[in-house]
Amino acid sequence: MRLLLTNDDGCGSEGLSVLANRLSAEHEVWIIAPDMNRSGVSHCITMGNTLRLSEVGYHEYKYSGTPVDCVIAGIRGNILPGRPDAVISGINRGANIGTDILYSGTAAGARQAVIYGVPGIALSIESDDDIWHYDALADFAARNLGRLSGLCSLAGNDGGMPGVPCVFVNVNASSAVSYKGVKCTGISFREYHDSIELRDAPDRSKYSCFHGGKIISGSRNLSDYDAVQDGYISVSRVYAEPVSAGIVDDIAFSL
Repeated sequence: MRLLLTNDDGCGSEGLSVLANRLSAEHEVWIIAPDMNRSGVSHCITMGNTLRLSEVGYHEYKYSGTPVDCVIAGIRGNILPGRPDAVISGINRGANIGTDILYSGTAAGARQAVIYGVPGIALSIESDDDIWHYDALADFAARNLGRLSGLCSLAGNDGGMPGVPCVFVNVNASSAVSYKGVKCTGISFREYHDSIELRDAPDRSKYSCFHGGKIISGSRNLSDYDAVQDGYISVSRVYAEPVSAGIVDDIAFSL
C-alpha cells in the first residue's frame, strides 16, 4: 500500500519515526509533517499564506502548515506518485480520547483524509510517567492496517457511499510494551477545568496565558477512556462531518 503519514508533534518526532520505520518494511511510506509542533490546532487550514515544503529525507517532507495542510498537500499536491491508499496520523505523544478529538491536530489529519475519500487513521498514546513506548502500537497498526482502513467511511463524492456520513478511525492506548487486547469503543466526555490568566502590561494592554487543569473523564458504556485505563487498545469510529441532532418540528419562530 501507498501510505501518507503525518502528525501534529512535528516532522522528526519519535512516534512518527517509529511508525514510519515499522510500516516501511511492508509498504510504500511517504511523510508530510509540520515543521514544528502543531498540537491543539484542531482542523485549522492555512488560507491566503504561502507555505514552505522542504524535502528532509527519502519520501519525507516538512511543511510549514498544519496537519490538515499536510494531508491536503499529500492528496492533492502531486507530491506523491499517486493517491495514497490510507493516511495515518501519529503516533501522537499524548492521548486523544473523547472530546480531545475536537482540539487534536492528529485527529484532524485523519478527518481530512476521509473527507477527501481516503481512509484516515489517528494513533495516540498517553503516559503517566513521561516514558513513551511507541513500538507496540506501531506493530498493532501495521498488523491491522487493512481492518482499520475498512472501518472508515469515505465522502460520497470521493469514492464513498452517497448519503452516508464519512467516518475516520481514532486509536488510543497507554504507553506500554504490550496490551491485553483491543476494544471497539464509544467516545467519552472530558472536562478540562481550563483557566485563563490575564496580566496587565505597561502599555495598558492585557496579556493572557492559558492553563490546562485536571482532566476529568466521564465514563460511558464501552468508552475509549475506560478501555485505555484497563490496558486495552481503544478503536473508535468517529464522524468526520457535522451530523444533525435531528430536525425540530412544531416550533414557531418570529421574524
